[in-house]
Amino acid sequence: MLMRRAVTALATLGLGLMLVAEPALAQKKSLVVALNQDPDILDPSLARTYVGRIIFSQMCEKLYDIDENLKIFPQLAADLPTVSDGGKTITIKLRPGVKFNDGTPMNAEAVRYSLDRHLNMKGSNRRSELESINSIDVVDALTVRLKLKAPFSPLVAILADRAGMPVSPAVATKLGDKFGTAPVCVGPWQFVERIAQDRIVLERSPHYFDKGAAKFDRLVFRIIPDDNVRLANLRSGDIDVMHLVGPTDAANLRKEGKYEVSSVTGIGYYGTHHQPAQQDGQAAPAAGNLGTPLANDPRVREALDLSIDRVALNQVAWDGQYTPGCTPSPR
Repeated sequence: MLMRRAVTALATLGLGLMLVAEPALAQKKSLVVALNQDPDILDPSLARTYVGRIIFSQMCEKLYDIDENLKIFPQLAADLPTVSDGGKTITIKLRPGVKFNDGTPMNAEAVRYSLDRHLNMKGSNRRSELESINSIDVVDALTVRLKLKAPFSPLVAILADRAGMPVSPAVATKLGDKFGTAPVCVGPWQFVERIAQDRIVLERSPHYFDKGAAKFDRLVFRIIPDDNVRLANLRSGDIDVMHLVGPTDAANLRKEGKYEVSSVTGIGYYGTHHQPAQQDGQAAPAAGNLGTPLANDPRVREALDLSIDRVALNQVAWDGQYTPGCTPSPR
């Protein structure tokens, strides 16, 4: 397992974080970011892709978030939740004065609606994440109470991802399963347009509670799958930020001295998965013992694991830009 790093090259020196303005970019009205793939549907209930999180992080905030030290902190919630009833009751207080990007209030009823939508919408990819929830109650305008089927410690971390993104009930009710074509959440920027395989455009929200958070009037995410084309656009000045830089390109950009190259280790990873007792593929139930040494003998599986030199693989194949991982995979 190699922990995935998001390596981002910036066309101007002095930009430490991807969407935080420094003097060199202070006069720009728009920031153009090149992504390596087109996200799937921009609906928190239905979305699955990693790159979609980059868009969501600018226009769909969550009840909680996770910092660089993996510490959970409140984002749209006012504080960490209160846990009672032996871990089966979770009470969440919400930040006051928050509005969705359509100007409607982000309150307890909106959070209840959003969680219920995540749980019950047809095709929702959040259902399995929230299946520990038995009921969702509105205590008052800024308080939501979750009753769980049993204590479930990962719930707060789950609410720090797409399952914890409230959506505007007014827009979600109106658009239904088409919500992803014009999503409305809480964020410094709001959705403007999307042209498939070309660009996604956001603009500064007039409703966001922190007026100084958006340093640019407009964010333009261009979809450029080819690494070489993204790099050429960075060098020509057609884009300001290139997301995901190859190891060799990152080394060259650093040597050139005209670019800021940021490398951040995340909790995503690259790895291989072996399911030796499953005949019909990953989606099917286990089909029983296949009679192979890999399936029969845990020592063979351990030997396979020990034969992979993650440090050497990282150095040779990826120029040392990844972090060898040693954590279990939830598979």
